[in-house]
Amino acid sequence: MNRPYKVLIADDEKPVAAGLQGQLESLGYDVVAVVNDGHHAIEVCRRALPDVVLMDIEMPGLDGLSAARQIVRDPGTPVIILTAHGHPNLIDQAVEDGVLYYLLKPVTSPSLHAALQVAVARAREIRTLRENVNTLELTLRERKLIERAKGILMTRRSLSESEAFRLLQRQSQDRRMPMAKLAESIVQADELLESPHQPTEPARRGTGYSQDL
Repeated sequence: MNRPYKVLIADDEKPVAAGLQGQLESLGYDVVAVVNDGHHAIEVCRRALPDVVLMDIEMPGLDGLSAARQIVRDPGTPVIILTAHGHPNLIDQAVEDGVLYYLLKPVTSPSLHAALQVAVARAREIRTLRENVNTLELTLRERKLIERAKGILMTRRSLSESEAFRLLQRQSQDRRMPMAKLAESIVQADELLESPHQPTEPARRGTGYSQDL
């Protein structure tokens, strides 16, 4: 590890929590806090931003699964559930809530270390996947804007598709503006011109893209 992973422990059994803290520190991890209920786990997690949370299921107040569900959603920290019972329904619920790993008590140091490594790596994969999806969605939106802008130029300037695209390219370069941003301004200006409350002819000449393009 380039730096020790920061770990938050949430367990209401003090001997168990102390044992986990000792194991983690001996493995080189940084225990940022030890809390004994779900509400405090959420609060500390949002403030301290640990790399991973070790969460007991049965705690007073807000239980571990409910707290894990909120932590996974915001701030998006990976959660490892600790349980003394490996009931299939419980595990299924944990997975459905976004938990990336679970450990049966008592926890050994090798299994704890392996679980932390897997959970953090898996969380990074999920984060990267989401970022890639967002990029693809943005790219698709930009392509749609450019296609709409081309159509507007083809109609208003009587251009062919290739001529409209070259005009967009040239104006994008001349203005040092991303083509998608230029396309968005053209679409917005066209929507303004097509709105029911159209400006007078002199005002229309002074708007948007029509004079420059």
